[in-house]
Amino acid sequence: MKTLTLLFFCLALASFALWAQQDAEPDTSLHESPNTAINEAAAEARKIVRALEEHLSGKPRLTYETQLTSDVVLDNGQKIQIAGTTKVYFKRPNQLMVELETDSIRRQIYHDGKQLTVIAPNEKYYGTIEADSSSIEAMMSAANDYGLQVPLVDLIAWGAKGTEALTVDSATYIGETRVQGKAVDHWAFRGPRLDWEVWVTQGEDPLPLKISTVSYHDPSQPRFTAIIKWNERASIRDSLFTPKMDKDFRKIPFKKLQPANAADANTMEENNGRKEAGSE
Repeated sequence: MKTLTLLFFCLALASFALWAQQDAEPDTSLHESPNTAINEAAAEARKIVRALEEHLSGKPRLTYETQLTSDVVLDNGQKIQIAGTTKVYFKRPNQLMVELETDSIRRQIYHDGKQLTVIAPNEKYYGTIEADSSSIEAMMSAANDYGLQVPLVDLIAWGAKGTEALTVDSATYIGETRVQGKAVDHWAFRGPRLDWEVWVTQGEDPLPLKISTVSYHDPSQPRFTAIIKWNERASIRDSLFTPKMDKDFRKIPFKKLQPANAADANTMEENNGRKEAGSE
């Protein structure tokens, strides 16, 4: 039987997921460094990131669109690029609608405070997860339990209570430039697992207009880049958060991720079963 988890693995887009980094071991090298200038720069970088998180978390609603490109490494080591778009509509605390479209798939995700619904409109199937929680908690659980990660949807969680802050070990100010015709500050950060860059609008309404990451723990060092368009004045109707499906849509179950040791144990049991069957 098909499962939505397996189908989401076909997404093949690197997610700049805040909650995907929760198991990362913190890099303490900066705290041990005798170089005061480096420590001061890192402290200033953390201050900038926290201010951005606080600004986003203070908005009662967030609506934005992204244009995504991501490197994907094939089994033969060849690196290719996948493109996609997302549209995110979020009203705190528990109304979320996401439209995701890549070169190969299209998905719609809804959360109404009671359950999370994932729809594949082209294939006409859907799946649901009980999620009596905030939308942020629902997406965190879906990522941890089912491997359901949507690129850049984690912007809704920046600075939110109960989520881990973005980890910054060092930073470099690249300079002032323009993105989407707006003046922005370009920063380059290093965290425990990622090198990441962010272009933030100047002024009283700081918003990230571009994000780019490189996973330097991966030998292939894939890059993920997103251009973000914020729709601050867009109206959000409550009806937007209600899943829309025809009657002929089929329901497909989600399947939880197995811990690595459990998966190994199941494989051993299957192998032993084959051996016993063969001996008879």
